[in-house]
Amino acid sequence: MPSRMNRTSTQTHTSRTYTHRLKSKIAMSKEVLIITSYDYFLDKKGLVYLLKRYSEIILVPRTVDDDYLLNQTVRPLLVDYSKIHLIVNPIYDEKYHIVYDLIAHNNKTIRITTVFDFCEKYLHKIYIPHSVLEENPTMPVKPQFNYQVRIAKQCIDFIFSALLILFSFPVWLLSIVKIKRESPGPVFYHQERVGLKEQPFGCIKFRSMGLDAEANGAAFSRKRDTRVFEYGAFMRTTRIDELPQLLNIFRGQLSLVGPRPERPVFTQTFEELIPYYNLRHNVKPGLTGYAQVMYSYGAGVYDARHKLMYDLYYIKNWSLALEIKIIFLTTFVIINRMGR
Repeated sequence: MPSRMNRTSTQTHTSRTYTHRLKSKIAMSKEVLIITSYDYFLDKKGLVYLLKRYSEIILVPRTVDDDYLLNQTVRPLLVDYSKIHLIVNPIYDEKYHIVYDLIAHNNKTIRITTVFDFCEKYLHKIYIPHSVLEENPTMPVKPQFNYQVRIAKQCIDFIFSALLILFSFPVWLLSIVKIKRESPGPVFYHQERVGLKEQPFGCIKFRSMGLDAEANGAAFSRKRDTRVFEYGAFMRTTRIDELPQLLNIFRGQLSLVGPRPERPVFTQTFEELIPYYNLRHNVKPGLTGYAQVMYSYGAGVYDARHKLMYDLYYIKNWSLALEIKIIFLTTFVIINRMGR
């Protein structure tokens, strides 16, 4: 967490009564944010943004008992704050009623927002429940792009991809030479990925690992991955290894922007554990995506859940401005070698 914020935790003698308090020194308003039945939906980027808006953030897990919530968490805040923003999940959370009554009784200003609206309006992502047995009532049954959006995206795909191939051609030649020199074998790497309507396709990349990289089975890449050769590491941080996927775009298998396609072995696991994960397959996957520029590289269910929140926001709230924003943010990632 950045040094500009102070983070403290408050805990009683039982592990079930535990809250997190995050204080800001740079907040623009004298208001406190209380999130009841908090699970996981905040990431570092979201916290940094919220700590610019709120003087203090209180994260209250579902397991906190009422007495602790009222007397040791909320009541002390009423001494220092007159404005309270309460975030609730009305599907299973009843704690906000007693919090509201206490705050109103003390003549404090309170506004209540559901976690669904809060994530979408303030954090620009869609709230994904922790369990597949829960739901987000604001999610469309089948989110997808309409005809006008698909046409607009096709035009963007063709124009930008053609320009990228033209201007990156010297990089293609350099990469072919460097790969051949550092790791004899095929220059290109074909990997099966899941595309539109869950149809598999062969994703093309410059090979950045040795030929025996997956001798022990499929695995997510990691920091300082020993399977990656020297120029391969450079290609991954600059996203050069993704350039051949421009060919997938011209084949109609990829879009320039969209949810990144995953491998079938990982997709099957994610669909079993993460609510709404299959909805990302309602649109064509992308060479880059909103989740890629908003969330750091992830490996596993936890990160896949966070990235899905951004992917579903992109699908539900697509606009030309958002599309162009993602393209330029991707350029920033490449220039600053923030890929992996």
